[in-house]
Amino acid sequence: GACGLGNLGNTCFMNSGLQCLSNTFPLTRYFLSEHHEADINTVNPLGLKGAIAEAYAGLVKEMWSGSHASVSPREMKSIIARYAPQFQGYQQQDSQELIQFLLDGLHEDLNRIRKKPYEELRDSDGRPDEVVAAEHLGAYLRRESSIITDLFLSQLKSTVI
Repeated sequence: GACGLGNLGNTCFMNSGLQCLSNTFPLTRYFLSEHHEADINTVNPLGLKGAIAEAYAGLVKEMWSGSHASVSPREMKSIIARYAPQFQGYQQQDSQELIQFLLDGLHEDLNRIRKKPYEELRDSDGRPDEVVAAEHLGAYLRRESSIITDLFLSQLKSTVI
């Protein structure tokens, strides 16, 4: 951000993850311009009723206001700990796990799909990978659509040899 984050105990793992997301400029512009407000999904049973999105939006606005040398991410830490008990307390944790939790929480809080259709996927049955991948991606996008999928969605193929 335009400023640093104060450590709350040994929470540099959290601060580094928050700074990484904050410096993903399309995501930060989305929150600073308050586009997230129209996307908050309070009916998603997998979401947190907008709690993560609202806390993150508040922190980003504070970080990019230009009026602070550093800010305390206390509210964000509190929300994270409420919904992800593994991040309770002030001990060191894994930054990648925190980023994964935040991206998932932001996606579910901001999922534009309010009523997810049932999707039954066919087995590949020897069809080309490109066909199967397109089919699976289409099914996924009919159920999942957010700023997070817009910016971070990808597909991987794993093969066991």
